[in-house]
Amino acid sequence: MSDRCNQNKPLRMFRLVALNCAVAFGIVACGGGGSGSVPDSSPSVLTAGSSYTMVANNSVMVPAGTTVDFNGTSNTIQGANNTFNTSAGAVVNVPSTATGPSDNTVTTE
Repeated sequence: MSDRCNQNKPLRMFRLVALNCAVAFGIVACGGGGSGSVPDSSPSVLTAGSSYTMVANNSVMVPAGTTVDFNGTSNTIQGANNTFNTSAGAVVNVPSTATGPSDNTVTTE
């Protein structure tokens, strides 16, 4: 009986390590990088109706009509292919009525 248990020990260890790796990957894949539903890769594209709080060294792509709110000041992005520099903590709001390409960049340094 003990020989049989010892033979399965490597398999049990492999399963335990595989499970731990899967859990660790899931935690890493879900965390970090601002608030809202934006992946950690930068720049990310915000869709109509979304909101995102910027963090340092981050960029998002947004359509025209998006507002950037920081320290009580609200700026609306107009036009195409623009870059808007802001600070960490700024809130980017894409209106639900936004149409057109997300070709404007909001970035923090």
